[in-house]
Amino acid sequence: MTAWNEEPIPVASRHMRLIDALARGLVPVRQVSSPLQRMLDWLRIIILPGAGLVLVAHLKGALGRHAVEPEFVLAAIGSVATAVTAAAAAILAMFPDRDPRWALLPVPSLTLWIGASLSGASAKHGAPMSLSDACTCVGFILGLGVPFALLLATNLKGGYALYPSLSGGLAGLAAASAAASILGLFHPFATTLNDLALHALAIALLSGAGARLGRPFLGGRM
Repeated sequence: MTAWNEEPIPVASRHMRLIDALARGLVPVRQVSSPLQRMLDWLRIIILPGAGLVLVAHLKGALGRHAVEPEFVLAAIGSVATAVTAAAAAILAMFPDRDPRWALLPVPSLTLWIGASLSGASAKHGAPMSLSDACTCVGFILGLGVPFALLLATNLKGGYALYPSLSGGLAGLAAASAAASILGLFHPFATTLNDLALHALAIALLSGAGARLGRPFLGGRM
């Protein structure tokens, strides 16, 4: 209540004082980078070790093996495309205004990768890989895939994931696919079903770990 000897404060003035008080407590918000920028940042990072490994790979031999096993050309295209599309889907899943059906983006390339790999494994070219060689390939995928996944997960921070487990799983798939694509430069390509099974196990481990750690690492509300 206003005292009799005091002038009443105009309503507009009270509103301005309230606005000034609220504005003084505001903290500047850092602008979130676009999905495309996040995607390009991650690709630039993983291309560096990939380019380094290309320098020590026997490219002539790798291209020759591709020439006699065209199924693995399609498999290589599928693995690279899966790495790119899964990373894009993981990034888009961090934005609540994006359609969750973007998570299906890597399905066509993943289907191509699996189908071409199975077709190539049924062909008889050269001596089959030993179990120790196949396990070495798994170690290669995990050795590169884990840091690739951590880098992508760090890139995903700052969004507001409604489905963080989905985004984390897609990030794991992207990282494993990128590592498997680089492995193609060194792989002898006398691929058997047990070799593919171990490759699939490594990819499943990275994807599952990403899905499991997505919620505590990326946060979210659902």
